[in-house]
Amino acid sequence: MMKMHRTILAALSAAALAAGAVISARAQTGINSTVEVERDYEGRIVRTVKSPLDVPVDDSLFNFKLNFDYTTFYNPYKDLYEFSPMMTPGPASEGRVTYPWLYARIAAAYPWTPSADVYVTPRLGERFSAGIYVNHDSYWGKVPQAVYSGSVVTYPGREIAGDRMKNRGGVFMDYRWTKGELGLDASYSGSRYAVAPADGPVGSTVYNESDHFNASLSLRSTNPDYNSFYYRAALGYRYFNNRRGVQEHLADVDVSLGATIKGDHRLYVTFGGMFSQMPSGSTTLSSGVWKVSPVYTWERNRWRVRAGLTVSSVYGDCSVKSGGRFIIYPDASVSLEAVRSALWFYLKASGDNRLYTRYDLYALNPWMLNSVGRPVQSAVPVSAELGLNGLVLDRFSYSLGVNYSLVRNHLSFIAMPYNNHWYHTVDARDSRVFGVTGMLKWQSPSFLAQAELNYRNFSNPDAAWMIPAFDVDAVLEYNLRHRLFIRADCYFRTSVTGGCVLPDVPSMVLRVPAFVDVGLRISYAVNTRFLVFVEGNNLANSKIQYFLNYVEPGINVGAGLCLKL
Repeated sequence: MMKMHRTILAALSAAALAAGAVISARAQTGINSTVEVERDYEGRIVRTVKSPLDVPVDDSLFNFKLNFDYTTFYNPYKDLYEFSPMMTPGPASEGRVTYPWLYARIAAAYPWTPSADVYVTPRLGERFSAGIYVNHDSYWGKVPQAVYSGSVVTYPGREIAGDRMKNRGGVFMDYRWTKGELGLDASYSGSRYAVAPADGPVGSTVYNESDHFNASLSLRSTNPDYNSFYYRAALGYRYFNNRRGVQEHLADVDVSLGATIKGDHRLYVTFGGMFSQMPSGSTTLSSGVWKVSPVYTWERNRWRVRAGLTVSSVYGDCSVKSGGRFIIYPDASVSLEAVRSALWFYLKASGDNRLYTRYDLYALNPWMLNSVGRPVQSAVPVSAELGLNGLVLDRFSYSLGVNYSLVRNHLSFIAMPYNNHWYHTVDARDSRVFGVTGMLKWQSPSFLAQAELNYRNFSNPDAAWMIPAFDVDAVLEYNLRHRLFIRADCYFRTSVTGGCVLPDVPSMVLRVPAFVDVGLRISYAVNTRFLVFVEGNNLANSKIQYFLNYVEPGINVGAGLCLKL
């Protein structure tokens, strides 16, 4: 629950406000000094809802902390949590890294909040790998009911069913040869969310139930030669079914080709496309989007230059409220290492053109109204960002970024009653977005302190339903020889406005108060294969709303264990 806000703002805010911190290598000591990779579980056992706004990437229900004390870390599902850190602190590993073939975790909290995940990745040699995984995350209990007095939300003490459940399972297979890799992935996710009554308690609970299926086949180059020709091709199929009458079939294609020209110069071309078909009564709604992106990059000494653009268009039965279906936007950046290993400046210009299908929208918001509608286009013709990253004495890092974006059809959600229950529907409006983001971080072998601050201003307030003007996320963590971990999290956001549509009544603008979400986790590594933890979330018992009329569970306390073999 503590991390839900990040993906909500990332998915709904068009401004690109990311400025990563840069950290350099530094030796550390701990319980495990071998090259065998360890990781510490960082999932919130009382986070009853997998962030419903993490659409572009199909991930599991949980977050994992990758232990940065080692140069190589374990991914339970290859490519699922992979990213490219600029540099990783820790001693240089020698020899072959041993990856666990089994990772299992089970946890429960009170009120009743069970969760578990299992990853099995047998060791099948250097060329072939395969695995299977299953996840479960649920909450069974009551949540406060939000009641509105005029435009102010109150909580008079009445409770409603807050049951939520999401199950996921999947398989993956990869075959590698000297200069390439072939991969196959398939996964299924099923969810069940209780729908809040619009006017007082009701006799029986109504649920929104959905199924998401995804399968993909990919082929990519892994030739380490700097001057080699690079290629990647992926073909995917997705299926969505809301069990109250909405279905959708989607096809995805992504092809990238590139080569290095005369050492410092590289040229890439990427083509991507998505096609959707959705039955609607006696007809079928068809729509899609395609993108072509030529990019040139140059790297030398302290300079990094990227020059490119994207040509994109949506077509078919989709909702375009403003602007056009065809758009060209930049993909360019310049960065300079002003002070060696200490200070970096960057300037970048970008854009976006997205088509939110039913598959996407129900994954964003599990309380969507089960009405059949056209996919929604949301475009960013231009976004510009200026920023810096800094590092002091390998311990203290900081970043600052300023961003301006022009957004067409910025996506958000408004509430509306249907059959005496609260559902959500899409609202898309144009706006200019100005944002500032900052980060401060201190990291030593035994202590971590980090704070991330974000400010955003919308020229059109009606385009920013349930998005705060300011929020801050702070983390403090202490470890004793990497065996005992004590971590405190605190997230604060200012008050927000929510939109509500009632029959025969003008649209209402409702004020949702600010809140603070506090969590504490204590973990103990019994040995290199077994870890136990206790955790509490929402310890301030705040009334947290990320979606209007849906209050997150209150204070929760629980325990769990992790096993790795």
